[in-house]
Amino acid sequence: MLAKSVGSRTILLEQAAPIADIIWICHTDDALGTTARALARKPGWKGKTVLHSSGALSSDVLAPLRRAGAHLASLHPMMTFVPGTTPKMESIPFAVEGDPLAVAMARRIVRDLGAEVFTIPKAAKPLYHALGSFSSPLIVATLVTAERVGRGAGLTGAQTRKVMAPILMQTLGNYLERGAAAAFSGPIKRGDLNTVRRHLKMLKRVPGAGEVYRALVKSALMDLPARNRRELMRLLQKS
Repeated sequence: MLAKSVGSRTILLEQAAPIADIIWICHTDDALGTTARALARKPGWKGKTVLHSSGALSSDVLAPLRRAGAHLASLHPMMTFVPGTTPKMESIPFAVEGDPLAVAMARRIVRDLGAEVFTIPKAAKPLYHALGSFSSPLIVATLVTAERVGRGAGLTGAQTRKVMAPILMQTLGNYLERGAAAAFSGPIKRGDLNTVRRHLKMLKRVPGAGEVYRALVKSALMDLPARNRRELMRLLQKS
């Protein structure tokens, strides 16, 4: 389907050969090493530039292709890609690391896309990728937990999303414009112990929600302004 949409054709991995000067491997993380070993068995890699798009793995996962003569880099777009959406490429930051020649080519690709690129140390890639998880899929995971809480309060999923939309968008805007501390509000910031106690009691009725709530409150108490911090921590440990 993807090949057809870009005017190309689909071939098997066993049929692939390095006929282009630049090869960008977009594969699942766990399969990259196997893919690199399979491709390295083919001749013709000397002087080629090979990129991969994993956010968690460094360019070293493609080491068999380096031994075959290729220049390697990882080039990862910090963006969520889901069916039916088309993110604006010029607004996406790309993280790059790898061999100097491959990095230079990766930077040229990003500039041609009109986007921004920055260097990421190899050892930092797992945490960098975890940042992406906190920025998108784990936000969605938090929101689906909120939907579960909404159902517990008698709302449908659609009603819950409608109710959440204004406060969610305002909060995100506040955070991006003013930072976390200035965007933080609610009973944790005020130190409303009885409200938090009621939350914890009622959330026991919603599968999994209490654990998520408790973890997020603990995280908030590490960095964000809150009154009655010690009392809140004791409450979380008791309830």
